[in-house]
Amino acid sequence: MQEFSNVRTDIVVRRWDADQTRYVAGKLGWQPEAADFDFYGVAPYLTTTEYDANLLTTAGWGALLGGIAGTTITTKFSNTAGRIGVGTSSTAATAADTKLGGDTGGASTTSYYQLVSAAPTINLTVPATLVFTASFGSSVANFAWNEFGIDNFTASSVTTQATGSVFINHGISAQGTKASGQTWNMTATLNFGYPSGAGTVS
Repeated sequence: MQEFSNVRTDIVVRRWDADQTRYVAGKLGWQPEAADFDFYGVAPYLTTTEYDANLLTTAGWGALLGGIAGTTITTKFSNTAGRIGVGTSSTAATAADTKLGGDTGGASTTSYYQLVSAAPTINLTVPATLVFTASFGSSVANFAWNEFGIDNFTASSVTTQATGSVFINHGISAQGTKASGQTWNMTATLNFGYPSGAGTVS
C-alpha cells in the first residue's frame, strides 16, 4: 500500500489601480489594504489565481517538522512576524533556497518583503491549510512579479534578514508588473495533503 501526500501553495493576487488607491486612501488618510477596498466596495481591476505555484524549502520542512519532533523555530509566525516577498527573478526555485532570487541584498527594484496584514489563518479541515495575506502599497514592489516566498521576519524590507529568519517556501509565478501608485494584495494558501475519500491520498 502506498500513500502520497503533497504540500502545495495556491496564490491569489488582487490588484487596484492608482485611481482606486487614491480614492480609498483619501477616505482613510493612509495607505489602504485589501480589507479597506472591500469595506468601501471598490473591486479590484484584476484578480488572478495560480494553483500549485511553489515548493517548500528545506528550511520550511525543518520549521514544520521541528514543531512535532525536534527544535522549534525561535520566532513563530504571527500578525507581527511573517512576510510575503515578491521578486523579479524567474530562475527555477529549489529546496535549498533561503531567499528570493531577486533579493540582491538591497535593491528595491528587484525584491520586496511585505509584512502580513494579519496572523496566518490555520484551517484543520481536509486538506489542512495555512493562509498568509499581505498588501503591497503604492510605493513598494513596483516591478515585475515573477516569484514569491514567505519568511518569518518582523518588518517590511527589500531583503531577507538572516538572524532568526526562516524562508519557508519559494515559487515562480509571472503575475505581471506592478506600477507605482497601485496596490496589490497576495493571499498564499499552503495546502497539506489531498485525501480523496476513497482510502488514498493523492
